[in-house]
Amino acid sequence: MMSADENKPHNAKSSSLEERIKAFEGRQTERQARVEKAHMPAEGMALAGRVAVELVAGLAMGSALGWALDNFFGTSPLWLVVLFFVGAVAGMVNVWRIATGRGMAAGYFDEHKEDDGSSDKDQTQ
Repeated sequence: MMSADENKPHNAKSSSLEERIKAFEGRQTERQARVEKAHMPAEGMALAGRVAVELVAGLAMGSALGWALDNFFGTSPLWLVVLFFVGAVAGMVNVWRIATGRGMAAGYFDEHKEDDGSSDKDQTQ
């Protein structure tokens, strides 16, 4: 059997070890928080890149098409200006579709209707 004196150093060592582990975990948690704040997640970077590409592509395609039509018809800046703004609107619509989760969906969405299982015929009567 161990005496009480032999137990004391063991308890002191285990409590010291526990304190060092807690201190290490605290430092790791702080370090992890700094790393998470410093780096943007990959999904966010991909989304930001896609938004930028959609906006620039809309402007570039509208401007290029407008320039080509101006050269073909002999009008100076008319089609370039008009299609520049059309391209800008198209880019913004694409960004809106990305932000709302529409993806490549096109057309009218029935979001204002509740999906209660009844048909349109039942609702009109």
